[in-house]
Amino acid sequence: MNIQENKVYLSDIIKNRRNDLQREMELKPIDILKNEIESSKKDSNMNNNSISFKKALDQGDDVAVICEYKPASPSQGDISNIKIEDAIKAFEKSGASAISILTEERYFKGSLENLKSAHNLTNIPLIRKDFIINEYQIYQAKNAGANAILLMNGIYPDLEDGISLCNELEIDPLIECRNRDDITRALNAGAEILGINNRNLENFEVDLKTTEKLAGYVPPEILLVSESGVRSKDDALQLSKYGVDALLIGTSIMGSDGYNGILKTATNIINAVNGERVVRT
Repeated sequence: MNIQENKVYLSDIIKNRRNDLQREMELKPIDILKNEIESSKKDSNMNNNSISFKKALDQGDDVAVICEYKPASPSQGDISNIKIEDAIKAFEKSGASAISILTEERYFKGSLENLKSAHNLTNIPLIRKDFIINEYQIYQAKNAGANAILLMNGIYPDLEDGISLCNELEIDPLIECRNRDDITRALNAGAEILGINNRNLENFEVDLKTTEKLAGYVPPEILLVSESGVRSKDDALQLSKYGVDALLIGTSIMGSDGYNGILKTATNIINAVNGERVVRT
């Protein structure tokens, strides 16, 4: 996640996210949410995506690319006003392996409605990206049609419980890590997909070598996603050399000019990392 130095800090976002979530839970208590999920199980449309998020990231010799629908961020401000429908079309045409949908409203201008729309628009697996602090949000993700959800070390209170609930709901948890201890905690909790965040949340700098430093601590049977900081196909190629299985890319793709720009940027990056997957040993 992107945090803007001197303006918005992680603690601010979490505080406001907690307040917003409290209102959401009051408007729709968790029992009602669970009942909606049970009712939707009879509707095949809830699981219209052809493969799981985890399987989508295993692209053989190719590095998978997760394109992110990201209208704004604290560090960049407004990034794009492209409609979700047009972005999804561009992502599909570019060959994206999966799609990330930001659902945090205040700082990223995302929404659960965007996730629901994406679910109805594509068969590509979807991951909900947000500051997940309560199991309620995992149920929300399932109800909105997500195939996966991002859980952050140090933000989600109990990774083992979170992973267990995701498994129960049949959505894949991507566990975000920023250091070796995070990786150890994630693996001990049962994580099968790890994300390395190249952004240092203490000084707000992005360093792609964060992935290089930490990739060796991730066993080869665990899927590894590098998050944040890919600005070009050269960056994507650099990260591929570190043994990542997938890249999650938001700003550089969404910040391109309209549908054609997004399609061109995404396609160039995806084509660049085809055949570039390096197996970690």
